[in-house]
Amino acid sequence: MDNNASSMKSLVAYEKIRDMILTGVKLPGTRLVLSDLETELGIGRGPIREALMRLDRSGLVKNIPYKGAVVASPPSRKEIGIIFDIRVELEAQLAVEAMNNISPDQIAKLEDLHGRMASVDADFYALDREFHSIIYEASNLPHLCTIVHKLIESVEAFLNLYRQEITDCHKFSFEHGQILEAIKEKDEERVRTVLKNNIRSGLEVVERSFSRLVRKPV
Repeated sequence: MDNNASSMKSLVAYEKIRDMILTGVKLPGTRLVLSDLETELGIGRGPIREALMRLDRSGLVKNIPYKGAVVASPPSRKEIGIIFDIRVELEAQLAVEAMNNISPDQIAKLEDLHGRMASVDADFYALDREFHSIIYEASNLPHLCTIVHKLIESVEAFLNLYRQEITDCHKFSFEHGQILEAIKEKDEERVRTVLKNNIRSGLEVVERSFSRLVRKPV
């Protein structure tokens, strides 16, 4: 097989398996069996094997001796708190950097995504991820974007295990509208404030989910 074709199939396999993990289709502890994935994805074992190695490096999958590839457990409550502290500062800075670089086409895409999120589209969380990704990529700071994407992925798996309520979706959608308007107005202070508020809203959902997990029956 041509190397480019093989690489493309590996990338497709990586994205599909990653999305299954992030959306809760493949839960923590689930074995990722090559033959099963080959049937599910319609992709050969070679590209799937490469995709699993890449997912292992990302932290979403663990390759365990004598057991194979397994979906990794989400971070602990303490680690998630630290991750969000880092995200707040780093993502706010990326948004500020993006503010003066973002193109009209990117603004139009953000407006479209925001409109779809406002209607609580079935793909709300994928749209949320894409909304932030467009902003951060406009910063022209690719190495920092890579760090942010990995931090987001590590907690997104947890968020998708414990689905937010419809009120959370409406709140996030409202906050995305604020972010978009602040960027369009090129208001640096407001961009930082509303972006940080949005990230902290995500942490509130995580904290609430943890509280439900540890709550003992009366």
